[in-house]
Amino acid sequence: MTVLVLGATGLLGHAVMKELKARGIRALGAARSGTDLAVDISNRMALFRLLCRVDCQTVINCAANINLAECEADPEMAYKVNGAPVGVLAAWSLQTDNRFIQISTDNYFEGSLPVQHDEQAVVKLKNVYAASKFGAETMALKSPLSLVLRTNICGAEKGFGKWALDGLLNENPISLFNDYFTSTMHVGACAQAIIDLLLSKQTGLMNLASREVSSKAQFVHAMASELGITLDWAVTKSAAGMAPERALSCGLDVSRAEQALGRHLPDLKDTVRALIAEDARCVTLTNLKSAIAV
Repeated sequence: MTVLVLGATGLLGHAVMKELKARGIRALGAARSGTDLAVDISNRMALFRLLCRVDCQTVINCAANINLAECEADPEMAYKVNGAPVGVLAAWSLQTDNRFIQISTDNYFEGSLPVQHDEQAVVKLKNVYAASKFGAETMALKSPLSLVLRTNICGAEKGFGKWALDGLLNENPISLFNDYFTSTMHVGACAQAIIDLLLSKQTGLMNLASREVSSKAQFVHAMASELGITLDWAVTKSAAGMAPERALSCGLDVSRAEQALGRHLPDLKDTVRALIAEDARCVTLTNLKSAIAV
């Protein structure tokens, strides 16, 4: 089996490529640059030509612009990157009877509580990013061989995980949201689960995330505790009123994924330990016990 990974240089795409290769599955990465195949997925014809040229049995689409402000400022760009390519991929899947996995988002729900939303929960589109990703979900599910995964990930290389680690290890100023709730999982665990779901031939819409909901403040304090750091300089604040507007209650119910995988997905402690173990700066005498435990 050959798997084409779109967005192969991103946080999740890189982890998926690594996991595929570790299992002996032939993986081809595609991105604007820096990988096997160069493609601008916002150019639908270029994407179509790539799919015609590459002999693959599965596509995993990890490519997206997740910057809410950029999407809000340029809705056309958001649609071209996050939405329109998925129509091409769904058509390819229908025409070839090949598998297609679309990586989606958790930025969909109303409310302000740490609720676990299942796959049937009512969606509320609060910004252009969410609208572009939900449109992509709708197109992806036109193919009976597609699997749409709603998730929220972290890693030490970039994004929230890197910001939190840098803040804790360097004692940078830290502002933490106590009312923004997610089911964040480590990118490595997410990649492993994606390949397991691919091999088990799951289809439809599924939540893939941590089995535990936490606020951003709870997440970072859990990291500090694991590192043995007294986080007494952080400032706690509300995410309400941020621009662009965003969903704050983004917890996910992962029961369906756990049933399909036949195992529990990671909880908050598992995720924090994996994130810390990924960063070489954390393997010191003060936290070696945590690193070994992971």
